[in-house]
Amino acid sequence: MSWEQYQMYVPQCHPTFMYQSAGSIPSTMTTPLQSPNFSLDSPNYPESLSNEGGKMDKKKCRRYKTPSPQLLRMRRSAANERERKRMNTLNVAYDELRMVLPEIDSGKKLSKFETLQMAQKYIECLAQILKQDSKIDNKNKNKSG
Repeated sequence: MSWEQYQMYVPQCHPTFMYQSAGSIPSTMTTPLQSPNFSLDSPNYPESLSNEGGKMDKKKCRRYKTPSPQLLRMRRSAANERERKRMNTLNVAYDELRMVLPEIDSGKKLSKFETLQMAQKYIECLAQILKQDSKIDNKNKNKSG
C-alpha cells in the first residue's frame, strides 16, 4: 500500500480562502492563494514574508560603530569604580562579622574563608544550645505538670 492511498486530515479553513492543489497529482496539501482581509501590500502583513521586507531591513539595520578609545576607557573606569565599591562593601561586612564572632587566641586576622567557616560553626553551636535549652524546658514542664 502506498502513501497516496491514505486519506490525510485536512482542516476546514475559512470558506472565502481559495486553495490550489500543490501539484499535478491531486493532493490534500494545499496552499492559500488569496485572502479577502490580508494582502501582501497590507501594513499588517509581516515584513519578513512580503517582497519589500529585505529592503526595509537594510534601511533599519545600522552597522555597529566601534566606540572610541576614550569612551572605552571611560566605561572601563566606571566599571572598575563599581567593582571597587562592591568589594569595599563586602570587606566592611566581613569586618563586622569578625567583630561578632568569638576571638581566637592566635591574634591574627581571620581570612574571608576562615571567617565564613567560623561563622558557620558558631551558628551551629548556638543552634545546639537552643535545642538543649528547649529539651530541658520540656522536661521541667512534664515534671511539674
